[in-house]
Amino acid sequence: MSTSSPTQRMTRPLLLIAAIVVVSAFLLWGSTRGVAALVGAALAVANWFALRWLSARLVSSGSRGAALGFLLIAKIGLLMAIVFVLINRVRLDPIGLAFGLGVLFVGPVLASLLTAGASAASSLDPSAARAAREER
Repeated sequence: MSTSSPTQRMTRPLLLIAAIVVVSAFLLWGSTRGVAALVGAALAVANWFALRWLSARLVSSGSRGAALGFLLIAKIGLLMAIVFVLINRVRLDPIGLAFGLGVLFVGPVLASLLTAGASAASSLDPSAARAAREER
């Protein structure tokens, strides 16, 4: 099963946003928080790919949808458990980790805005614009 075209188009901007977040963490705070931001951004990107895979299966599943819905819940629980272990056992910097995990929220929003703007600009038909001008 292939993923939908808008989801595939959102992956590159999401990776770019994750790279910008990590580089800015290294520039702002140094290596300790930069490494934690790198781990957080990697978790966010892995979460994106898992969410993309699970949602594609959920849409095409039919009667198995309930089981896949529980997998979505388990994915969130696993993410929280990983963050807990990274902070308490591995002793990663919590601020850097949270900064990197910001890609979870900021990344899809900005990526969807970027891809929506690019697809809207490329979908403008010159003949449609000409017809709209003639109507005025």
